[in-house]
Amino acid sequence: MSDPFRGPELPNEPTLSSNRVFGGRVIAVDVLTVGLPDGREATREVVRHPGGAFVVPVDASGSVYLVRQFRKPLDRETLELPAGKLDPGEDPLRCAIRELREETGLVADDVSSLAAFHTTPGFCDERLYGYLATGLSHGPSEPDADEHVAVVRIPMAECLRLIDEGRIDDSKTVIGILLADRRLRDGGRPAAKGG
Repeated sequence: MSDPFRGPELPNEPTLSSNRVFGGRVIAVDVLTVGLPDGREATREVVRHPGGAFVVPVDASGSVYLVRQFRKPLDRETLELPAGKLDPGEDPLRCAIRELREETGLVADDVSSLAAFHTTPGFCDERLYGYLATGLSHGPSEPDADEHVAVVRIPMAECLRLIDEGRIDDSKTVIGILLADRRLRDGGRPAAKGG
């Protein structure tokens, strides 16, 4: 199999100047002036995000625990995997375990890495770390003060149908469920835990 990254190196875009135009609680926005290979300059708007972690909690019967919540940017409810933003210096695995407990009240005997990916590299540097959680047990949930969620338990086959119908359309949730389903069907385990 050939390496799709092999071949002539593409030109980069050196940053000539950077201006922070917004700094909020979750994101910051920088406007960059970059140099192009032909000597011209261009503007790039970049959203800075600390990254996050999500977890696919699957119980012994093969059902997935999701959270239903209202998302203001969409002005509607979504079905999503438990997830959260990384605190400064926080290990993604610890973040995933924390969010699982806070949002669902679940604790897992086994948490293994599924994938790490950039959500929207065209304008944002956010990187998400995904985990599969099994061996689940129940405890109290501890959602953040401004977080209102309802926990729902859905069989994996139903989750896949909802993805096909576009009713589960959050990208991390789609990716996480598809990867977890493949992992569980293959019976494969990753070599190591963590991000």
